Amino acid sequence: MQAGHGSQPDDVGVEWLNAPAAWAFYLFIIATVRLLAGLFPGCNPFHAWTIVNVLHAVITFYIFHWLKGSPFPTYWAVCTPSNDKRTWWEQLDHRWQNTPSRKFCTAVVCLLYFCAAITTPPQHPFYHSINFVAFVIVFIAKLPAMDSVRILGINR
Repeated sequence: MQAGHGSQPDDVGVEWLNAPAAWAFYLFIIATVRLLAGLFPGCNPFHAWTIVNVLHAVITFYIFHWLKGSPFPTYWAVCTPSNDKRTWWEQLDHRWQNTPSRKFCTAVVCLLYFCAAITTPPQHPFYHSINFVAFVIVFIAKLPAMDSVRILGINR
């Protein structure tokens, strides 16, 4: 940012996903967690994928869809007071739906569920149900119809 250009920068705590190489870094973090989960003794591939899927669902649901305001505040970017009542997902791309960043986040959720579901043997229905519940909760939260919706008044 150059001094004196007259415009205020976007809140990088929200707009970081649009930065160059952010998607690669995001996938790198997921791959690293998958690799580390697979290093536990006695951990089968379906255990590792279930750990990654559920952990990703819990963390992203909390940060992207539950916390309000900027989850990663910065001191050099101006945050508008209207964003204090919105979640990170609602602030992403200025609330425009079906942008590349939103599609990427939705695709990651689907890919993680697919990896967890395809590696889990049919003899383990408990793992299938855990993966499915984690997927459904995070997937539904990303739908355009859920923008600014607070189910049963929770998290108002």
